[in-house]
Amino acid sequence: MIFYSTGACGISVRMGQDEEIVSGLRRMLGEQRVLTSKVDIIPYCSDYFHRDSFSTLGSWPLCAVLPETTEEVSEIVKLAAKNRTPIVPRGGGSNQVGGVMPVDRSIVISTSRMNKVIEIDSLNMMVTAQPGVTLKEIDEILDSFGLTLAQEQGSYKVANLGGAISTNGFSLRHNRYRDIGENVIALEVVLGDGRILRTGRKVCSNSSGYPLHKIFVGAEGTLGIITEVTLSVMPKPERELAVLATFTDWDSAQRTAWKFIDSGINYAGGFAIESMREEFGKKIPVVLVGLEGTKEEVEVQEKIVRRMLEESGGEIQDSDLAWSYWRLQRTFWCGAVDDDTNGDDLVAAMPLQYYDEARERMERDVYPKYGIQSNPDDFKVVLIGRRPLVAFNFVYKMNEISYEQLKEMFGEMMAIVSEYGGVGPGCHAVGELLKDFISMEHDKTRLAVMRGLKKVFDPYDIMNPGKKFVP
Repeated sequence: MIFYSTGACGISVRMGQDEEIVSGLRRMLGEQRVLTSKVDIIPYCSDYFHRDSFSTLGSWPLCAVLPETTEEVSEIVKLAAKNRTPIVPRGGGSNQVGGVMPVDRSIVISTSRMNKVIEIDSLNMMVTAQPGVTLKEIDEILDSFGLTLAQEQGSYKVANLGGAISTNGFSLRHNRYRDIGENVIALEVVLGDGRILRTGRKVCSNSSGYPLHKIFVGAEGTLGIITEVTLSVMPKPERELAVLATFTDWDSAQRTAWKFIDSGINYAGGFAIESMREEFGKKIPVVLVGLEGTKEEVEVQEKIVRRMLEESGGEIQDSDLAWSYWRLQRTFWCGAVDDDTNGDDLVAAMPLQYYDEARERMERDVYPKYGIQSNPDDFKVVLIGRRPLVAFNFVYKMNEISYEQLKEMFGEMMAIVSEYGGVGPGCHAVGELLKDFISMEHDKTRLAVMRGLKKVFDPYDIMNPGKKFVP
């Protein structure tokens, strides 16, 4: 069964064209890897917050397909390009901003079956894999080689390599292991006309050409579909531990976090957070620093970190509590969903000295307007390391705010961040939810250059249309 939007003239012609497209896809992939029935398509229509395309945007995809090779992806895209049919690449589906919600009459290309590790090069500290390998799976495979990618984030178990690169995902262990975008060495990408692009050779450095692989980091599938990745990896740490300190006031905790950012210590990652946790029984500011490396390295760093925390007025907490807190936060710190209430956030990159002022404005001028409140568990969050980000956390009743109101609210939040020289989507990307506000953070020249790049890589504007840029 194939679904179509209604009300357009010439729908019978389009129905015939759609049927030809589906038939062509089935000839390429077989019946089992081309999904058209409603029950099969529904799982490919929603994002992390279970917002689906048919009720939120009024759009149904034509079908969802499950390719296994680059060549299959290329043939699918060529067919779509010939018929000007939209394509929506889909990774693990953990996107929080509607980046994977399909537009009407689109082909959803799922990379879930492109899940093979192709090569592990221990000498040159690289791994090459298909995009459907999850972040958790790649670490489990690398573990036996004494290596790690260490891209732990809230969607660690389900997010795959292609999706994490396409959204420029953030890892809480990024200070030592870098974010996934920084670890990209080379990519294989199917462009919007079906051509297969290899961005470069599998070498650690190249100054003979443009770094094309960087263009696809954070591109959200709007330029092409990543079909193979080569990433740099690092040795698995001999020892891991965490140091946790509580503070009497937020200012002291936040300033301590700033000290760690420019300390030069190669800690794994960390954060300052004002939190309501059962362990403390009250709202209290804490600073948590994760340490990893050789035994000797961690031993020295622990002494330095403890001294810095104590000299800044922190009270060192039990090591077991510190470790459990660090281990939990490494993989569970994105929004959480239940049947009634959403915990969501805007993770921003902005000058840190303005974070408190921006947050106060949101809590005073934005949240009450839309009937939402600050997250009662995590009030203030500053993530520390090579990529210092801040989080504006809130909760809302899913049945009390419409999608359009939610978009308006995010727009007002992004406007505040932009006033202070920051950018709203610091790691979640733009997707459908935030696309209307991208001009706040990019001037006309920059937007024109980016749109020009899209035309080069996606000449027919079929790659994840309606995302990132307003048409």
